[in-house]
Amino acid sequence: MSRTLRLPALLVLVSLSAACATGPAPTPSISPTAEPSLDGLYPVDNSVLQFAEAKRELDLSGYEAFILGPVEVAYQKEPGARTPMSGESNFALDERQMTTLKEVFREEIERALTEDDGYELVTESGPRVLRIDAYLIDLIVRFDANATVGRNRAFANSYGEVTMILELRDSQSGEILARVADRRDPTRNTNEVVEVRQTFVRSDVTRMFRHWGTTLRERLDAVRAADLSGGGS
Repeated sequence: MSRTLRLPALLVLVSLSAACATGPAPTPSISPTAEPSLDGLYPVDNSVLQFAEAKRELDLSGYEAFILGPVEVAYQKEPGARTPMSGESNFALDERQMTTLKEVFREEIERALTEDDGYELVTESGPRVLRIDAYLIDLIVRFDANATVGRNRAFANSYGEVTMILELRDSQSGEILARVADRRDPTRNTNEVVEVRQTFVRSDVTRMFRHWGTTLRERLDAVRAADLSGGGS
C-alpha cells in the first residue's frame, strides 16, 4: 500500500475549512511542481495559518507524546528603534514581562495539547515523541509597558505584533517534519484607541496564544482521526 502523500502529512497543524468541525477532515494540497525548501519541506495550500510547509512523504500517526523546546523571542528592531514604514517606536519588555510572555505561550501550547486525553508532555526524547520548537519573532511593542504602572496611563489602538513559528521534528533524529507561521496583532479591537492596562494586554495576548495552541491541537487530532480511519492511504 502506498503511503506517499498520506493525509496526515498534509493535515499537520494547518488545513481547516468551514466543514471540518462536523465533517471529514479537508484535504489540502502540495502541488506536484512545488519546489522544496532547503530543508526538504513543501508549501502546503489551504492553511488556516498564514504559512505552512511539510515533508511530502510523512506519517505522524506514531507520535503520542511531545517535548516543547525553549520559547525563543526576537524583536523586529532593537527596542527604541523605529519600526519599518510606520515610524513608531518599538518598546522593550523588561525581564519579568519577557519571562511572562514566554511562560504564557508555553502554558497555552501545553494546555491545548494535553487536555481531554490529548498528548503526553515529556521531558526526554523518545521513539514516539514529537519535538516542537517555538519562536516568537519580529516582535513589535507599540506602548511603554512601564507607563501603565500605578497612576500612569497609556493609550493605543494596537499593542503590537508578533510572528509565531512552530517547527515539528522527530525528537530522536532531529529531522524536521513541518513548519508553520502566523503573524497577529493581539489587540481585540484595533479600530478604537483604548486605554492600555496590563490585565487587558495579558488577556488579549493569552487569547492569541490559545488560538495558536488550539489550532495545533485540532490539526494533530485530525491527523490521528484520519489515520485511525485509514484515510489518505
